[in-house]
Amino acid sequence: MTYEELIAQLCEVIKESEVNAQLIYDNAESIEEIINDSEFPLHKKDKMIDKVSDIFGLLQHQDLHRQKIERVVNFVCEKNDIDKSQYNLAPSAKNIDSCDIMSNDELEALIKQMQQ
Repeated sequence: MTYEELIAQLCEVIKESEVNAQLIYDNAESIEEIINDSEFPLHKKDKMIDKVSDIFGLLQHQDLHRQKIERVVNFVCEKNDIDKSQYNLAPSAKNIDSCDIMSNDELEALIKQMQQ
């Protein structure tokens, strides 16, 4: 598999992830509105809203993984002089406040694993 083929597949995952994340977000917001407009007892509404909040937390976690994939793709493109414009890539996020950030060493190790 060439770098270009790998990047194309990863970009498909990124785009699908973005579309799905938006759909999940929209559906969760709709559920939250329905809950707020319903006549459930307050303690049940609070419990349901907590579950919707959990969904948003998981969605944010998934988005961090998408950003990691984007970072890998951008790294591979830069290191191999591949024109990123053909893949319609967003620039990698530079400042993510999370302990899940990959160090440059981890990123390079991941690239080496992909080459095997």
